[in-house]
Amino acid sequence: MKKLCSLVLAAIMLTACLTGCGGGDNGGSTNPGGTCGGSSVPPISTDGAIGAEGSPVEIHVLVKDVFPDEEDVQLLCKAINEKMAANGQYVNVIFDEPPASSYPTALPLAVMNGEITADLIYFQGGDQAVSDQGLLEDLTPYIDGSTYVKDLMDESNVAKLKSYPYLLWLAPPRTYTPVIRTDWAEQMDSFQALTSDPTPDNYYSFFKELKDKAGVDCAITADGSTARLDSIFNHAFGVTGTAVQEDGKWIFSKASQAEKAKLEFYAKLYKDGLLDSDFLTNTWDVMEQKFYEGRAAVLSGTAGAVIQIYNAKMTSVNGEAAALTVLPPAKGISQSYTSVDVTKEGRGFAINVDSKNKEAAFAVLEFMASPEGRILDKVGIEGKHYNVEGDKIVFTDQFNSWWARFWDTTNKFEPQNPSLAEPVLSAPAAKSLELVNDYMVMDKNIIIPSEMTPQWDAMLNLYNEYSADIIRGVRPISDFDEFVQKWNQAGGDAFAPILQEAFG
Repeated sequence: MKKLCSLVLAAIMLTACLTGCGGGDNGGSTNPGGTCGGSSVPPISTDGAIGAEGSPVEIHVLVKDVFPDEEDVQLLCKAINEKMAANGQYVNVIFDEPPASSYPTALPLAVMNGEITADLIYFQGGDQAVSDQGLLEDLTPYIDGSTYVKDLMDESNVAKLKSYPYLLWLAPPRTYTPVIRTDWAEQMDSFQALTSDPTPDNYYSFFKELKDKAGVDCAITADGSTARLDSIFNHAFGVTGTAVQEDGKWIFSKASQAEKAKLEFYAKLYKDGLLDSDFLTNTWDVMEQKFYEGRAAVLSGTAGAVIQIYNAKMTSVNGEAAALTVLPPAKGISQSYTSVDVTKEGRGFAINVDSKNKEAAFAVLEFMASPEGRILDKVGIEGKHYNVEGDKIVFTDQFNSWWARFWDTTNKFEPQNPSLAEPVLSAPAAKSLELVNDYMVMDKNIIIPSEMTPQWDAMLNLYNEYSADIIRGVRPISDFDEFVQKWNQAGGDAFAPILQEAFG
């Protein structure tokens, strides 16, 4: 993903086209889909006839980890084609082979070089450079003319589209939520105090009791950074966005007194053996294994789909009593999980501006957001991943191998006649999404000006060095003031007038 710095407001977007134009102040991006934000572009209807029987419109789709030779992918294409044809929309959906090398890096280059010509392209970073060259279609008029896509968008989706109309991703925010085995949590005397008043102090007491009573190596683990901890503790200490106000000035929160207080708390967790001593060197799989094996009691995972996986694996290894409980964000100066960046989507579907079949391409996205398409996307292929028994959709033993290739959201997924015999998401996964929505705080971002990227990189390197050393006790917390001086010298002072202009 392009380097982003979160800001609480959108005022820093320095072009006149604040809503609906991508690229912001990164210069020169075109708006191939029409006038900014679609304000004067008539909505494009995607519910009319497409193609003709015997002459379907070919729609090429490119998605990470979706390979055209896989049986499930072939069955998916066949089902989409048949179901859309039944509605008078004749398409032939074809998934193209994704790049073999790093997808976020290789895909944008291949699109800009003309090596990839798919109609629908799923990006997972790197899209900003592509849209800056005018290679992605403005989706605003298509979404304005939609029925189902528009209905599934939550407030964060809407906010992102206004700022950057080139990517669409119908999914909940990718927010970490902490979970623990229910049987362990309920054995802790401090658990009730934590859930009723989740202050950092009560979190510390809960972690301490887990370490003392549950026989774990550590109370909480992570994989290479503090991001998973930050989703619990940022707001409690006042780190409410990447930019915060301090002494009447707007500064990056990484150099704030709130960040200093948070790092001091992390250092206490580390010193007392509550934070995994290997949290900086763990890979994600090592981190998760520690959780499943009971060497770590608490782990933060992405709400929804990832918590679903964690719960399934934990109960398969340790029984139903080990089903997960989702913990609340810590409460203090504020209370929320990580603030949700709504400046632009970090991933999602784009329409190739050179596509000859743009309306048909979006019609595929619209169909997959329809009730019929969502059953296909979320539940799989009838006869393989589920069967219809009476008026119920009953999952087969192959259901767990299926995953949605289009829309990750479970928003308004309530099939009727037939209805689901059991929920798609486990109770912990559904609860994690509910809590993310309950505590959601939205945060606006800007794109770091390209000429200031070296300074921003240097600032982040300083933060990573000092924060790691402070947490591990290599440096005292007083060295944070030294870090702030170096941070400002490396680029913080250069950014100061930009922040003051935005928020002054």
